[in-house]
Amino acid sequence: MSDTLSALLSTGFEGAIAIVAGGAGGVGAAVVSQLTAHGARVVVASRSGDALDPARAAPACGEAITAALDLTDPASIRAFADWAGAVLGRLDLLVNSAGVTRSVPLGRLDQLDDALIDLVMTSNASGVIRLIRDLQPLLDRGEQPCIVNISSVAARTGVGSNIAYVGAKAAMDAVTRALAKALAPRIRVLGIAPSALDTPFAKGRGQDFIDRTVAATPLGRLATTTEVANAVLCAARLLTATTGIVIAVDGGRHL
Repeated sequence: MSDTLSALLSTGFEGAIAIVAGGAGGVGAAVVSQLTAHGARVVVASRSGDALDPARAAPACGEAITAALDLTDPASIRAFADWAGAVLGRLDLLVNSAGVTRSVPLGRLDQLDDALIDLVMTSNASGVIRLIRDLQPLLDRGEQPCIVNISSVAARTGVGSNIAYVGAKAAMDAVTRALAKALAPRIRVLGIAPSALDTPFAKGRGQDFIDRTVAATPLGRLATTTEVANAVLCAARLLTATTGIVIAVDGGRHL
């Protein structure tokens, strides 16, 4: 395949097999939409996905199917990886966009209960590590295999939906760098770090939050899920000599 920009964009995803963890909404849904539009074969993995039937056919080019995955449950992760091995046979792109959080003021540690800490850390960090571990054999058989982890500018600024979320995303940034070393040269690993996005979750935090975020952002606006998805696809197929970095898609909020 030609390494020109137009060729990489037009043919880089045709027939590629991708898993988007957390692909049912937000950033994940935008990534799935773009991948299928480019001819990829996509599995949308989420807690609301279809039961794992080993007799099910793999998605066709430009098609997405759903499959059940709960990142807070190691048994669910293992079952999903076994299913993917039986149905897909290989994996070219893994996008980790799943994760649960809840808005808790950073100074209100009394509101950060044990259950929330465990949920946020597991769904945003430790569950992702388990998923990557269990899918590595499929990635090893992939074509130009790449892992893209959706991070957050919170890992750099220390300001996010809550303290546990900040810690989980910072942990995944470190894991992204470590995996880039551990899995090289076969598998590239990158992160994409948005700030608050123009989504119902951000708007649900109130207009004051939106106004303060926009005022602290050099470009003076929130990024969109489409812009984050654009970065994911570029990381996967255009930045072919890049690994181990986290790319900010945050309007300059990290500055």
